[in-house]
Amino acid sequence: MNRKTNRDEAGASKPGRELSAPVLLLLHGACYLLVVFYVNMFAFWAWLSRALGSGTLARMLPVAVTVVVLLVIALRFVERVNRGYRINLVFLGVGLVCAIFSLALPDPHVPIKRIHVAEYIVLSFLVRATLSHRLQGMQLTLFTVLATLLLGIHDEMLQGLHSQRYYGWLDIIVNGTAGLSGALLGHGLHCCARRTVGTAQPKVRGLAGLVVLFLLLGASTVWLVIMLYQQRGTALSLFILLPQVVSCLLLMVLRPEIVFSSRTQHGFQAVYWLAFSLLAYPLAARLAGMEFI
Repeated sequence: MNRKTNRDEAGASKPGRELSAPVLLLLHGACYLLVVFYVNMFAFWAWLSRALGSGTLARMLPVAVTVVVLLVIALRFVERVNRGYRINLVFLGVGLVCAIFSLALPDPHVPIKRIHVAEYIVLSFLVRATLSHRLQGMQLTLFTVLATLLLGIHDEMLQGLHSQRYYGWLDIIVNGTAGLSGALLGHGLHCCARRTVGTAQPKVRGLAGLVVLFLLLGASTVWLVIMLYQQRGTALSLFILLPQVVSCLLLMVLRPEIVFSSRTQHGFQAVYWLAFSLLAYPLAARLAGMEFI
């Protein structure tokens, strides 16, 4: 259900100067740096949890942080309603359900893991703001979900190389569902709605073939995630990287306009480079003799 007034696309940013590709790259870099910050903040959250003891207060700490994040979003909701901006209650409701579901996923014996939910809701809003300079509507929401999920995989692979952390598939699911929650909440609030600036995006040729290539990339990413989990703590086999390398090369050769142009379906470009750069972690572990755990 939508609430709408006579304001056309109320809340949309005023037309302005379009961001250049280098500036857009810096914004994507900021999203990644936030992930690095999250990885290194876990020691603080763990210390705080121990300081609070093993009682209810320690278990509720990450839930309380998530509630604070959701309250900030609720205040934004009230503000937009009062100013007559357009909202979508269905997406807001589903986003809230996803947040609650995400809080129930982590290991109950390690309650501090629930802090991922608040972190990835916040990250998804930053990803949405970044992608909104090239995308709008459902495309913006879809690629916000995919990009945040991939950043969540980066998070876990960074942990695999971290001396005090470890790589886990359940945390990837929590990161992904929390990112989905944030993306749906952002869509429901119509955050970062921007009017079209500059020239319109060119139509994509061979969309069906492009989708097939990205499905292959998605399958190879799932393969890499599973194989790394199975081989953690051992000498990683370079064979597990082969599907990811092949799928990335196919896209680079067959669809270079997608891979190298920020104006041609930028969502696909962001997903490609986030998936391609996952190869850095197992390569670093293998070539530098680091243990991936």
